[in-house]
Amino acid sequence: MRILSAVVALPVYVFAIVTDFAQSIPILLCSVIITLACLYEYYQITDKGDQGRPFATYGLAAAVIINIVMYLFAYGKLYGYSRYIPAFDARVLLFIVSLFLSVILALQLFTRPIKGAIYSIGTTLFGLAYIVFSFSHIILMKALADGIYYIIILNVVVMLNDTFAFFGGVLFGRHKTKFPVSPNKSWEGYFSGLLFSIIAMVITNEVYASFFNKHLFGMMESVLLGIALSVLGNLGDLVESAVKRDGSIKDSGSIIPGHGGMWDVFDALIFTFPLFYYYLIIRGVS
Repeated sequence: MRILSAVVALPVYVFAIVTDFAQSIPILLCSVIITLACLYEYYQITDKGDQGRPFATYGLAAAVIINIVMYLFAYGKLYGYSRYIPAFDARVLLFIVSLFLSVILALQLFTRPIKGAIYSIGTTLFGLAYIVFSFSHIILMKALADGIYYIIILNVVVMLNDTFAFFGGVLFGRHKTKFPVSPNKSWEGYFSGLLFSIIAMVITNEVYASFFNKHLFGMMESVLLGIALSVLGNLGDLVESAVKRDGSIKDSGSIIPGHGGMWDVFDALIFTFPLFYYYLIIRGVS
């Protein structure tokens, strides 16, 4: 089931990444679908009933708006949206956050009991900031020069890190990390993932240079990025593990047969997309 799910879903995901069909709408739809599914799973996990529950409907609506704003910021000038909509900058997103905060505060004050208020508001906002805002950077990265190549190399490194961390832990795991959120994972697993992250980063970068004439990173930079992305990907996995452990569940959902929930699949990428994107911006990629 894991293999069959990957065979079906992976080509669709790759198509959304590589195509500019219909003014790059597929990358927007990809981000919307993934962030909505992950956010819905997160809201289900954090719903504690009378003790506090997130404002799920409003959070999901805000998620769509955030993705659209990201798309307009990334592609507004390229596709001419700026003729009809004023130029987008950070203040647009800040306005949306301010407006959304006002709405859920009013809802909490007038439609819900005071008990659990902080929990309800906090979980609602954290889901948007951590899941939606973070992963929607895939849209901004796609709009960069050679953005497709950066997205692919990030996915390859993070996914191989996760895969070989699992197999390394199964085959060689002897020393448990004893992390409170994931005590059964081993240091051997983490270092296996780290090693293959570096290998994947270096090889993919060399393939780009040799076959596509894309010289993205130097050798030492590739090694350091492989290490950084491995560490960040593992942190993303641990964040999701912490939420699931608090919610006393094993998988975030069951939408992807053999894999669990959407958040189970994209937990590491959610944490790495924004940080990798801003590294590229600092580096001068535009």
